Amino acid sequence: MNNNLRLAASQPYPMGVKRTSKGIRVCAVYSGKKDCGIILYRKNDRKGTEIIFSDDFRYGKIFCAEIIGDTDVYTHYMLIEEGKLFADPYACYIEGLEKWGKNVKMDDLSCRIDGSDYDWGQDVHPGWRYEDSFIYTLHVRGYTKSPSSGIELKKRGTYKGIIEKIPYIKSLGVTAVEIMPTYEMNVLDVPKTGSTSNGGNMPEGSFRHHNRTSGEIVYSENGSIKSRNSIRQKINFWGYKQGYYFAPRTAYAVDTKNADLELKDMIREMHKNGLEVILQFYFGEDDTEDIISAAIRHWVFEYHIDGVHMKGSHLAPAIVAADPALSDIKIWYYGFDYGRLYSGKAPEVRTLAEFKPDFMYASRRFLKGDDNSLGDFIKAMLTNNRDAGSINYICDYEGFRLADLVSYEHKRNETNGENNTDGTDNNLSWNCGIEGKTRRAAILSLRNKQVKNALTMVMFSQGTPMIFGGDEFGNSQDGNNNPYCQDNATGWIDWSQADKAANIEITNYLRFLSKLRFKYRILHESKAFKLMDYKACGYPDLSYHGIEAWRPDLSNYSHSIGMLYCGLYEDKDKDQDFFYIAYNMHWNPVTFALPKLPDGMRWYVLNDTEETVDNLKMKAVKDQTKIECSERSIKILIGAGKPAKKADKMTAKSN
Repeated sequence: MNNNLRLAASQPYPMGVKRTSKGIRVCAVYSGKKDCGIILYRKNDRKGTEIIFSDDFRYGKIFCAEIIGDTDVYTHYMLIEEGKLFADPYACYIEGLEKWGKNVKMDDLSCRIDGSDYDWGQDVHPGWRYEDSFIYTLHVRGYTKSPSSGIELKKRGTYKGIIEKIPYIKSLGVTAVEIMPTYEMNVLDVPKTGSTSNGGNMPEGSFRHHNRTSGEIVYSENGSIKSRNSIRQKINFWGYKQGYYFAPRTAYAVDTKNADLELKDMIREMHKNGLEVILQFYFGEDDTEDIISAAIRHWVFEYHIDGVHMKGSHLAPAIVAADPALSDIKIWYYGFDYGRLYSGKAPEVRTLAEFKPDFMYASRRFLKGDDNSLGDFIKAMLTNNRDAGSINYICDYEGFRLADLVSYEHKRNETNGENNTDGTDNNLSWNCGIEGKTRRAAILSLRNKQVKNALTMVMFSQGTPMIFGGDEFGNSQDGNNNPYCQDNATGWIDWSQADKAANIEITNYLRFLSKLRFKYRILHESKAFKLMDYKACGYPDLSYHGIEAWRPDLSNYSHSIGMLYCGLYEDKDKDQDFFYIAYNMHWNPVTFALPKLPDGMRWYVLNDTEETVDNLKMKAVKDQTKIECSERSIKILIGAGKPAKKADKMTAKSN
């Protein structure tokens, strides 16, 4: 130890290495009890000063001490045990992983001691409720990495690149941006012994694997026997793996020495534009309760994030949800033990949300015209839990893109190098008549209509709608439904698709749906519909119809349904328009009977997904008793006007 330094006792917890008024406090976990310590580095010094802790500073497997003396000269550190260096899992900044896809040895990493000062100014959490939210999911690198993004070269695939896309994201009506893992990690995955996953189109940045351990291991690749040195590691492009949970991903920054500041800039700019930021975290089953809670607290307190989407460990969501310090943030997972969390009482504000594929499966089956699908579709459209939000999507990051959902019936994952065995086979997709790309106008028209149908289902569901970035303008992955390793054009968003006339129409249609949804409370209620006339106004809050009003065909072979939203359940000081959504996923046209509106109101067509032109203006319905809906299309009708009051009706009768 340096003669100017001495050790003083310190209580364990909180974990990590922090500068104090007296020196540097160290609290770290080691696997054993011998030769455990820390190496402190001066700036541009790789030799460092080694300090080994005695047993006097041990609490179980934790060594905790305060290093007192001339510590100001030290800027970085690494932990050491029995001569082996390792990075502190509680480090708030890791240096050495700035180069995307580079093979980095542990000795080349270093942990930064001091955090950067940041002025959040008047930063405010938007605080959207689930019923008022619209979620947009993206991958920081993949969203703007393509040259077609129009972003300056050095900013592509970075936090700054996302900042430049905020005006566009906001224009869609989005209220929250969900971001795939952005904590620090080595993105390279080591191939497993006997793996055949190294053929095909290797991702950008992948490299040959040189693991010089004893014993020669051979691999079979497409029938050829290859040695270890011929194997290339894959990039875990999506990032669903364990990592340094407290540190920002430096490879996503323009200035890799200030990734924390650039990420904070992005979050602050999103907040300025009314956008919440939800980060995804993948925790392993062996991650401790302390590291899970501490990590999420760190991101909430230091980075002002609005919520987290928990992946991996089945214990992690419950740990975070039960943390009193995190009771205000949004937490997403497959499900929660609401009885234990809420003791049988509904929360005043829903912060938890269920992120599961129920809506996706139901809507995809109905969209493609499967039998026995209508009942599940209706249930999925109405799901609105009192205890938690429900995130509804028809396409997520895994599985087909929306454009591919209507273009492929079979996955095309050969370029992942796993012989097309990876990714789900249960795509519930329909190619509209031709597999893959085509120039046939009739097929392309049907596909565009199906995309608009899908977006309509998502935006009219009573849960919180979510789309994956790029789906709104036809971004395709060429049928790859699991591009977890595709750090190339397959995994990047192709912004050139946004300029095509048909996709411009789809993007504008999504904007129309978003504005319509949030203008009318009846279309995004905070509580579940009762399907009853509980206001004695002559109509249930929501009702179902078919070729006969009030008598829907709910049989196993039905492919159509009309949903009537009664505007009389809106506040009297708001527009009390009715809405009738005619869903016809049958391959033949269907004529729906229209329920009679209150006197003084008439039916108008707002939109028809069959149409390929901009028809987002109200068109009067000639026959107020029925409406024909073309095959595989959706009509949105609005019942507008001022309902006649009882006094007005009596006057009319007397006259």
